[in-house]
Amino acid sequence: MNQQLSEGQVRATCRELLRGGGRLSGRQLRLELRQRFGAVGKTERIFSIWREEAARARPAPAPATGDVAQWERRLAESESRAAALQARAELAEYREQAHQERWALEIDRLRQRLQAQEGREAELRHLRDRVLELSRELMAARAGRAGHNDVEAD
Repeated sequence: MNQQLSEGQVRATCRELLRGGGRLSGRQLRLELRQRFGAVGKTERIFSIWREEAARARPAPAPATGDVAQWERRLAESESRAAALQARAELAEYREQAHQERWALEIDRLRQRLQAQEGREAELRHLRDRVLELSRELMAARAGRAGHNDVEAD
């Protein structure tokens, strides 16, 4: 018959065995579950619960050597350095933003000058064309007049 172990049963067994001291293996846990409840449960589920409980049972690491005052001093120094680095980063960000804005304005100004220059160039081309046209008309008029003078001289 398929008997399912509750999570509470598995956790309670893990905690009890871990309190007993020594190293507890997954195999030992499953053996204990079989003896107590007549079932071992699914391996993946049991081992997952076992790892969680084993992690909780480990004592938090104590600070290395030194007293609390030394750790507090080091913490204060670290916080001070972090604040200085934060201020430095903010200043660098402000400078970068100002730099970007300055060059954006300069680029815009140059674009406007270029557009004005292009307008002047179009006007200059138009004037050159008009001068050429008038020069041709003048030459034609002179040629016509010279031809008219040649006819009168004959």
